[in-house]
Amino acid sequence: MELLCPVCHSLLLKKDGSAVCANGHVFDCGKGGYLNLLRRQGGGHGDNKEMVQARTRFLESGAYGFLRSRLQELVQAAHPQSLADLGCGEGWYTASFPVPEKTGIDLSKDAVRHAARRDPSTQYVIASIFETPFPDQCADMVTTVFAPIADQEILRILKQDGIFLTVSPGPRHLYEMKQILYEQPYENEPPAEVPGFEQTGRELLSQSFTADREALQALFLMTPYAYRTGEQGRRKLAGIETLDITAQFCIRSFRRK
Repeated sequence: MELLCPVCHSLLLKKDGSAVCANGHVFDCGKGGYLNLLRRQGGGHGDNKEMVQARTRFLESGAYGFLRSRLQELVQAAHPQSLADLGCGEGWYTASFPVPEKTGIDLSKDAVRHAARRDPSTQYVIASIFETPFPDQCADMVTTVFAPIADQEILRILKQDGIFLTVSPGPRHLYEMKQILYEQPYENEPPAEVPGFEQTGRELLSQSFTADREALQALFLMTPYAYRTGEQGRRKLAGIETLDITAQFCIRSFRRK
């Protein structure tokens, strides 16, 4: 997929380990070929190294493998030639999508570095999902897995007959872990409607898995609960040897209205 200069919005071309536009703006390629196209440079953006490592440890356990397999099936059934994964993280889902042209966008430098080193099939870019470096109507499919939905930007980059596929937590996702962390565990709210789109498909995917102490800690660190849980809840979770947990996902597909 073509990428645009974040400064002047002209086409970027790769040359001698860099990406250069016609107006002379230059962006270096990192190891693995990823590009940093953030207009305002600095640290502390997106997931940090600890969160990326925790998510990688957990995902490689295979507990969410059934979700990745189902997403592969849905993507393959649509036969897209180009796909943009917004909020791609470390690329665990992105790498599995059977698409000739794939671009993963994430704000986290640590996550994008990790993804680019492990997945040569995808062009990874450090950029905001609310201000992507893509031309208008360039993608056959856009995916967002456990990330905010940038609805206006998706409308801009998705082709007229394109598909938007998104995943959010189901009502009972990780409920057993919440029972340990909180005195009053709660079910997740239904996902919000997506402005400008018509929902064409919805399914609730559930499967249980057993997590040992190490997997539990990795799972905890990769969720928002790591920021919301007090010391008492953390200690209780640290004392658990194994736990049977429900993984539940809401998968929705959309087309333009």
